[in-house]
Amino acid sequence: MAPNTDIATRALIVTLKSPIGGKTTAEVAEKTGFSTRQINRIYARAIERGFDPNHIPLVIRDEWLQDAPRSGRPVKQTVDARKEIIAKVRTDRYGREKACADIAGELSLQGVDISATTIWRVLKKAGFRKTKPTRKPGLTKKMRAERLQWCRDHQHFTLEDWKNIIWSDETSVVLNHRRGGYRIWRTVDEAFVRSCIRERWKGYSEFMFWGCFTYDKKGPCHCWIPETKQEKREAEIEIAMMNEELEPILREEWELANGMRRMSLRNLPGTKPQWRWNQKNGKLSRQAGGGGID
Repeated sequence: MAPNTDIATRALIVTLKSPIGGKTTAEVAEKTGFSTRQINRIYARAIERGFDPNHIPLVIRDEWLQDAPRSGRPVKQTVDARKEIIAKVRTDRYGREKACADIAGELSLQGVDISATTIWRVLKKAGFRKTKPTRKPGLTKKMRAERLQWCRDHQHFTLEDWKNIIWSDETSVVLNHRRGGYRIWRTVDEAFVRSCIRERWKGYSEFMFWGCFTYDKKGPCHCWIPETKQEKREAEIEIAMMNEELEPILREEWELANGMRRMSLRNLPGTKPQWRWNQKNGKLSRQAGGGGID
């Protein structure tokens, strides 16, 4: 098609030159400002693509007037290449950490010549962005089994049942400390600019924050600060008093649960069970080095 013309202009030229318009090539050139050669080329190309100048009513379609596909440099972002790039990223945890240059090197071994910059464009267009991984506590098989069993035990809970549950959680707080990693914008020579420095202080103050809530209420919150020696001694005395009250109750429950074996009414292998007042049977104690009640 003629350069510097849009579809509307070409449609005007074809209409004027058609039998319905009744204009000659010279008259069309005079009214539109295009050369006769351009006008004849536009009109001839429209007829080649299906335009019928003698059809009544006159019909002019975009595909008869639009530019033809142009050849150029073949794109490297083919559908298969994009799928392969995304597949390499999503393969496993190590694929998520790969740099664009690493992916480009692996693809080159497969016969796909593509640059790291092109891979970066493909990933950005697909919605990927380089960010920090999500951190989650690891779960052993035993922990997973316990969580699954808890879900099964509570799968039939009604709304009224859940209203009787108190949810609690705790977190550590460090004063004058920003939690989590973060980045700043700076140039190479701004490393020691005041606004680019984050101080690290000795002797910082840390405490534990505890809170809870129910279905329709927020429970109280509490802050635990480091204990003094006197507070630790008082806590030990209080825990000892609580254990004195708990032991006979838990021992009675244990004897009921293990009475059959203790009286040897069933011939089971192994030694006879004996009561031991320890953490496994419900004894309260402080965690080594951490404080608190286990």
